[in-house]
Amino acid sequence: MDRIYLNQLEVLEPMAEGVEEAMAASVNMDADSLQNIVEATRNQLNKLFHGPGAESVVFTSGVEAALDMVIRGLFKDGDHILISSMENDAVLNALENIGHETDKGISGGVEYTRIPCNEKGQLIFFDPLKGEKGFEALEKLIRPNTKAIIVNHGSEVSGTILQVKEIGEFARRHGLLMIVNVAQTAGCVPIFMNIWGVDVLTFSGSRGLFASEKIGGFQASERVRALLGGPDMRKKFEQDPLDIAAIAGLHKAFEFIEEKTLHTLSRGGQKRVEQFIRKVQHVNGVRIIGPGYKDRIPVISIQVDFMEEKELEEALREEYGIIICSGLQQAAEAHKALGTYPRGTARFALNYYTTEEDIDKVTQALWQLTVSSDKVSDIKRMPKE
Repeated sequence: MDRIYLNQLEVLEPMAEGVEEAMAASVNMDADSLQNIVEATRNQLNKLFHGPGAESVVFTSGVEAALDMVIRGLFKDGDHILISSMENDAVLNALENIGHETDKGISGGVEYTRIPCNEKGQLIFFDPLKGEKGFEALEKLIRPNTKAIIVNHGSEVSGTILQVKEIGEFARRHGLLMIVNVAQTAGCVPIFMNIWGVDVLTFSGSRGLFASEKIGGFQASERVRALLGGPDMRKKFEQDPLDIAAIAGLHKAFEFIEEKTLHTLSRGGQKRVEQFIRKVQHVNGVRIIGPGYKDRIPVISIQVDFMEEKELEEALREEYGIIICSGLQQAAEAHKALGTYPRGTARFALNYYTTEEDIDKVTQALWQLTVSSDKVSDIKRMPKE
């Protein structure tokens, strides 16, 4: 049985061509060559993110470590932060380690308030039913001690691309720091750190960058560099020793990204998402979570009427060789915002290597599973295109 791997957010498979070889070859390289690779990779990341300069890129052991370092490094007792309701467990755990959610009857520490999202996973800026406009709903969440906004650029649950450009405008208006996690979107959609006014951007070397998850990091604006140690920021926060092999692999992966071009990779992912939604939405008993294909990265979650999502994951793997991920995807709070908690979803994480034939086989498998089920399907609620 041929295998179709659609769990690219959990474990990237395959990495870009030549990445594993580059990682292995780094073991025998001299110190100067390795340093050149490290600095070249900083430049590649800065160029991809349209950032403030390669010197502001800090490498860590992964994106989770980067998020934890940034949050611990920037905020202190008495500070208040706004976060999107689509944040993953890494952000929530970091915040809970130094504080708590507002209105919990707890004193001390860093407080955080969630920005509500709609059923598509998009941030709610205003409520037209209350006669609100612009950012009025968001304005009401601001406090005198509010210091920053944290936003997950792309949801690992629904695939929703959140409105970072608009949040940047709001943050500048109120003098707030803006922290954006692009672990899911880097390499999938264009990112403009300088134009959007992002102060900290956290990333993973895996997923859309086609390298190892053992390398990640963050890039900081000039004002955040000053807050995090100025010229000593890298010395203070960077992984020591650096995972040279993982960085060498990421450096090689950029050759693939540059050869294919970000436009081609982005368009290819959107095309596969469109094919998935157009075909799977006609399968009885399937509900696609989140927006239509135009406003998401190549990540699609579904719920089905004919079996539990864990059962679906197992049936697809054992009967059809299709590998996916079911459950809460380390983002329980995002599931609550989407209305899929505690049940969770079956998630299909696609990428450049996913083919139209793969999508056809997924559609056929879902059809066969719903036909063989003795459960009656409910009316579907599908996203509009």
